[in-house]
Amino acid sequence: MSPSPSNPSREGGLLADLYARHAGAVFGRCRWLLRDEEAAKDATQEVFVRALRALPEFREAASPTTWLLRIATHHCLNELRAGRARWREEVVRLAELKRDEGVQPDRRELLRALLGRAGLEEQEIAVMYYVDELTQAEIATATGRSLPTVRKRLRGFLAAARAALAEAFPGIALPEEDDL
Repeated sequence: MSPSPSNPSREGGLLADLYARHAGAVFGRCRWLLRDEEAAKDATQEVFVRALRALPEFREAASPTTWLLRIATHHCLNELRAGRARWREEVVRLAELKRDEGVQPDRRELLRALLGRAGLEEQEIAVMYYVDELTQAEIATATGRSLPTVRKRLRGFLAAARAALAEAFPGIALPEEDDL
């Protein structure tokens, strides 16, 4: 049952409950995506402000965790998009790190650097697949997209990532499309 827009105290109680149960997960998602503790704190607060505005649309059938993490992911990806040109700096930094220190960047570090190359929906699905390690079927359910659409978005992300990696890390190969 959705909270009634005319009952602010009930909405506030639901939001307080959601915050108590899920703020840690939202903060973790924001910190991982933004890579900045203070920015993650601000983003977490913004996520719950957005959640308050969206409470009338919240469906009890939906997982509160999935719902809040989607809001967090969208918010953080929009923040990152605002500084989209920074993806090049990050890829160059990782390439220099590899060249100078012989250190191979890990999967999550690469994903973080490459997110800016893809579209918003591709970014969201890539985070769910590579970070949250959800199956494609779970992602389809969480996003309300079909399984073929999820696969298409993952392939789009991989195509954008391959282009950036070919430039910065010629020796690193991503899975071929058939592997999805």
